[in-house]
Amino acid sequence: ILAGIALIVLNQVHIFFQMCEDMGFILVALGLTGALGQIFIFITISKFGALTCSIIGLARKVTTLVASIWFYGHVLNATQVFGLLVCVGGMIVDFATKGKKSKGGGHGAGGHTKIEKAPPPVIYEDDHVDDDDELKHMLPKDTSRNSDNSSGDVELGPLTQKDEQ
Repeated sequence: ILAGIALIVLNQVHIFFQMCEDMGFILVALGLTGALGQIFIFITISKFGALTCSIIGLARKVTTLVASIWFYGHVLNATQVFGLLVCVGGMIVDFATKGKKSKGGGHGAGGHTKIEKAPPPVIYEDDHVDDDDELKHMLPKDTSRNSDNSSGDVELGPLTQKDEQ
C-alpha cells in the first residue's frame, strides 16, 4: 500500500508499468520460486518440526555465505571466521547427534515420556452422597421430555433464603 502511494505521489506509476511489461517473465518466475520455497518450508515444519526447519535454513544461509566468499574471493577477519566456525560446528554437532536420539521423530512425536493411565478413583462407603436430593431443587417442575415447550435447559429460578445458606 505504501509503495503504491509512493508511486502515485512521486508520479512513477508509468515507469512501474513499463518495468512490469519488460520484466514480466522474471517477476512471475520470482513469485513462483518464492511460493515453492514457502511450500517446502511448510512441508519441512509439518514433517520434521520447527527446529529442523530452522537448522536447514541456517545451513542454506551458511552455504550461500561460503559460496559467496569462495566465488568472489572475499577475505574474512578473525571474528567472521569464528562466527562461521560456530555455525558450521553447531550444524555438525546437531547432525551427529540426530542418530543417537530415539526413533519416530517429526513434529510432536515426543518419545521421551511414557503416558500412563490414571488409576480409577477410590470410592469409600462413607463417601456416598445422595445426589438426587441435593440437586432436586435445580430441576424444573415439569421434567417430561415430551413437552412441546421444553428446550432442555435447566432454569434455576429466583434465589431463596434456603439457597443463600
